[in-house]
Amino acid sequence: MMRRILLQYVGFEVLKAILLALFSLVGLLAVFTILEEVQAFQNQYGFLSALKFVALSLPRLFYETIPFGVLIGGLVGLGGLAARSELIVMRASGLSTYQIVGYAMLPAAFVALVGTAVGEFVLPQAERDARLGRQQAREQAETIAPEFGVWTRDGLAFLHLESVRDDQIKGLKWYLFDDHQTLVLTRTAVEAGFQDDPESGFWEMREVTEVRYSPEGSASDYWPTKRWDTQITPSTLGSELLVQPERMSVSSLDEKIDHLDAQALNSQTYRLGYWSKLLQPLVALALLLLAASVVFGPLRSSSVGMRVFSGLVLGVLFKFCQDLLAPVALVFGIAPILAVILPILVCTVFGWWQLRRVA
Repeated sequence: MMRRILLQYVGFEVLKAILLALFSLVGLLAVFTILEEVQAFQNQYGFLSALKFVALSLPRLFYETIPFGVLIGGLVGLGGLAARSELIVMRASGLSTYQIVGYAMLPAAFVALVGTAVGEFVLPQAERDARLGRQQAREQAETIAPEFGVWTRDGLAFLHLESVRDDQIKGLKWYLFDDHQTLVLTRTAVEAGFQDDPESGFWEMREVTEVRYSPEGSASDYWPTKRWDTQITPSTLGSELLVQPERMSVSSLDEKIDHLDAQALNSQTYRLGYWSKLLQPLVALALLLLAASVVFGPLRSSSVGMRVFSGLVLGVLFKFCQDLLAPVALVFGIAPILAVILPILVCTVFGWWQLRRVA
């Protein structure tokens, strides 16, 4: 009974420190975001619009700071126990280092799972709404496409979209080439609206002109309206234009990867985002193990400030490795899962090795 109480106490102390670190990091980043947005006021984009953007960005800030909150919280929580000599008493009462670290991982796992739920169900839509609202307020326009439109692929044809707004597209152009890279068909449509059919949705195009090219010449057709059946949907377009891969939901990433693979297009960027989201809980646990190994080892008797500083340094190094391996994987064709899991393995191995030295 006493052992269970002690271990629950460890988990509670670590959970408090993790939550405090998370709220502090999110609050600090929110303030920085507001200050950054203030410098970009224009048109209808004022202080209230910036506050709305920051409020919608809170799920993203929370999700992205979870690994660092767990790291700093682990350092502060376990470090506080070490500074008060409570860890020494626990170990003298028969608790092993691995038991203490195991119970410290429970709140980290809980926070990581909550973060996974936020990243899957709240973050993508909130991020989309935040960026769409900011862009429309700044440009006074109903478009989410980049300045020069966006290119995508529809079957064997290359497709250019001038602007996108929810379930409306304006300025569509198709270019279809044969096996010899000769242009054989072009099609233009003034606009297209998505029709949410119960069985399968489709786009209804208006003012459609199609030109077919052959060695004998060219021929054209015109339709006031024409149905367009495709795997491209408003949700996939909105997610692709407004939400970065690592901030999309796992289901949306899986759908996008399947779509790109079916079109024989490069899906490495989205695979990288897919594995980053899927393995996010392991990142938090690996960083907590690293924090525990540091507290039980070199920083056993250090001050709270020193432990927080060390946590920030370790977090920056970890983030640097992640940011370095991601483009390396894309450039050299390395499997995205390796780029994501390698820093996790390094943290885990180093933390385990440190713990074995002091256990």
